[in-house]
Parts: sequence; C-alpha cells; structure tokens
Amino acid sequence: MHTGEQVGRITLDEPEGGGPLTEQVAAVPGGPSRRRLLLGAAALVGGGVAWRLGRSAEPDGDRVAVSGPEPLWTYRGEGPQAADRLAGAGTVPLLATAEMLYLLSPDSGAVAKRIEVPSVATGGGADLLAAGNLVHEARIGRFAAYGYGPDRSTAAPPGADRACRLLAADDESLFGAGGGRSGRLFALELATGRSRWTRPDQEAEGFLTELQPAPGGRLVGRSTRDEVVTLNAADGSVLWRAAADQALSWRECDAERVYTARRANGVRAFGLADGRPGWVVEDQSWRPIRPLAADGALYLLRDSGEVTRNAPADGSEMWSCRLPFRLDSRCRPVAVGETLFVPGPTGQGVWALDVATGAVRWTFRDAEPGVQVWRLNTDGKRLYAGHDRVLYALPTS
Repeated sequence: MHTGEQVGRITLDEPEGGGPLTEQVAAVPGGPSRRRLLLGAAALVGGGVAWRLGRSAEPDGDRVAVSGPEPLWTYRGEGPQAADRLAGAGTVPLLATAEMLYLLSPDSGAVAKRIEVPSVATGGGADLLAAGNLVHEARIGRFAAYGYGPDRSTAAPPGADRACRLLAADDESLFGAGGGRSGRLFALELATGRSRWTRPDQEAEGFLTELQPAPGGRLVGRSTRDEVVTLNAADGSVLWRAAADQALSWRECDAERVYTARRANGVRAFGLADGRPGWVVEDQSWRPIRPLAADGALYLLRDSGEVTRNAPADGSEMWSCRLPFRLDSRCRPVAVGETLFVPGPTGQGVWALDVATGAVRWTFRDAEPGVQVWRLNTDGKRLYAGHDRVLYALPTS
C-alpha cells in the first residue's frame, strides 16, 4: 500500500488538568450519572477511594463508563489478572488470575469455562501460553491444553520432564524446554501430544533460552552467546547463526526478515533465510521495544512513546505518531485491517491509529481503577482489551 514515502509526524500532548480521567466520559444508559462518574474520576486522581462499577463475575455491559467506542460486551472478574504468568496473545478472550483461567464466549463475554490453574514452579517465566484458540499450561512433567472443547494433557518428553517451561507454539507444535542442568529443547505435536524432536539447549558456546516461530517452518532463538540462532521447526536442527550486538531482549519476524535490538538505541534487520545482516535504524534519544511486523509493514515502538510505520525492505519511515505516555515491553500492539491498536497504562487506555497515516481514529478509556498496562488480542472480528479485573470486546473498525 505504501512505498516508503513519509506521510507526516503526529504529536499528541497530555491533556491538562489530570489527564484522561478529566476528559469527556459518557455514561451508558442504566449506569452511573455523569456527575457520579466525574466525582469518581476525581477520587481516583487523588488516590482516595476504590471505584468499583460492579462485583459480578459475569458480563455486565450496561454499567460501563467509557470514552471511545461502546464495548460489544464487558466482563468483570472477582480478582485482578496475573498478567506476568500469561505469555502469547492467542485469538480468544480470556482472563488469567493467580488461581483461575477464565475462557469467555467471543459473542457475549459469558464464562465458557473456568479452569483451576494454581501457580506452580516451572523453572521461571510464564506457565501459561496463549496460542490460537488454545491456552497451554506447564505443570510438573506434563503439559495441558485448554480450549472450548475437551481439555488435553500430555507428558513432557523423557529427559525434559523436569523444570518444564513453555517457549512457543505454532499451528502444528508446542515448543518447550526442561531437564534442569542437562537442558533439552523439544517439540510436541498439538494434535496428538507425541514428541516430534528433542535436542540439547546448548548451541556452540551458548544456550538457547527462547524460541519464536517464524514463517517457512523456522524457529528464531535467543542465545546466551549474543547470537540469533534459527532452527528448523521440523527437527530442531540449526539453519544459521548470526552475531548480535548485545543479549537479545526480543526478536520479531516477518516472511523475509528477523528484527532485533541494535545495542540499546536501535533496531537491526537480518535475512530470515540466511541470517545476512541488513539495515539499521538507530537514535540515541530512545530505546527500542519489540516492534510489530504486520500487514507488510514494520511498526517501531520507542520507550519515549513514539510509534512509526517503517518499510521492511530498508527501514525507511512512512509516518510517526508520538503518544502522550511512555511505552515499555508490556505495551504489545495489535494490527487489524486498517487500524493499529496500541495499549497504554490503565489511565491512558487503548489508542487506535490509522495504518495509512498514523492519525488517531479513537481512544478507548474506562472508569475502572487499576495499575496494569492494557493487554490486547484479537480474533480478527473483535479486539479484546483488558486490564486488572476487566475485559472488553471492542469493534475493530
């Protein structure tokens, strides 16, 4: 759609007088009055009271106060999300707490399934992984998969059944690690639970600590040797290795390239087929966060709050939009059709940017209290956006 021509730069200033809680807030019929909403917002800014719009754990869309598009439905749980225990995004609406996983109906937000998932030691990192329409859980020596159908469980492969942890999943396989000091990487068939392959996690003089599925049946890994290592997803063999500038905090892939951090202030591209180093975008004024490769473009995110659309072929900038808040590694955007959705801190909400120009289409904010960053995922029809104990289904256009 775009050839790399820069469309423009957009800067959005923080509203005066207390930020988003003092902006226009619309009351949905049947809910609190505008005066009550503004009083509640002022109390939140002062840190005085807990603003609770409902205690029900069932959908409760008629009491939502928002700015932006009206939610298709709203779900409020009894407890806050345990955001750090859930990796991946998936395509279904769900909310994970410290003790439970709630799988919701995409059409209504009603609870379709409650799964007890008490936290267990899994060797570090998240013990739940959302991928497609399933949520995978790592237990001691076993993996479970939850969806709208029957739950599934399978044993971890021999030699990797201690300190098991989830790494990634694609359409065919679940990838994990285990084995303690004698670490092993493995792939399990999603359909049958059978082992596809296992291999040592050691590679050259480093260890592979993460894997990320990439197009063409590849896995792009992070090595403690400061290398990008790409494996064949079918058998775990090494396809190529490339030196990186520092310990890799993230990787992003599209059909032709792998994108990694360049020192502390830039982004570098590698060829996905052969690991050949490509272009570099660098600026001492910001630190890069994991970008998003989508719809034939690369969206670069800076900790300063700037979002740019860049051409994957050479890194050239098409447009820039400066959001009125800082971004961090938890702010994972989602692209659907002609819109890029960028999550912010609780009070800043979700920002919908036009992918052609970077202009703000709308901003969704609620009157719920909380301290978390918004978490987004989508099934292509709806945007699922949540923070703390609330989850919304929003229109994508």
